[in-house]
Amino acid sequence: IKPMATNANSLKEETEVTILFADVVGSTRLYEVLGDDSARETVQRCVEIMKDATEYYGGSVIKTVGDEVMSTFPSADDAMNAGSQMQQRITNNDSLVDGDVRVSIRIGCHFGPVVVEDRDIFGAAVNTANRMTSQAKAGQIITTTVTVDQLSGEWRTLVRQIDSLPVRGLSSEEVGVFEVLWQPDEATSMLPAI
Repeated sequence: IKPMATNANSLKEETEVTILFADVVGSTRLYEVLGDDSARETVQRCVEIMKDATEYYGGSVIKTVGDEVMSTFPSADDAMNAGSQMQQRITNNDSLVDGDVRVSIRIGCHFGPVVVEDRDIFGAAVNTANRMTSQAKAGQIITTTVTVDQLSGEWRTLVRQIDSLPVRGLSSEEVGVFEVLWQPDEATSMLPAI
């Protein structure tokens, strides 16, 4: 962690972390179908699961806004472990189902430098992580080439490139977009037939 210019009220530090955004998909529909109280309770349960998984895998919850959690992790593996646990505990959770309404989340991840100031984080890496979340569909974990390069061999076997996107501000550069296969049956279906 590198300290940066400071004033009397705040300390800025620069560090490299894996940033993870997780949010509840279709929360507006939850409110329409379940009603305000039930939907709020369901979303709150999801947020608690996301926060618990973050802390369990050594991450820090930076902030929660409505149905979204932003966390940082010291390693990409920790972020993938947490993201996988979030997906398993929410997407496959029958107690979060009400009639025809299934609850799911989408997750975006990116490893890179951030500026830490007043218990919040800033920088291009945060924007890239958030952009990965907007690329994710319900039940997906989406990440970048830079993050995949940080993963251990075990996690690397569970990613597949699905796209590449231009990076804002860098007209000639693109970022590889990868899906992380967190369900065992997804990973098995990727294996070549023998």
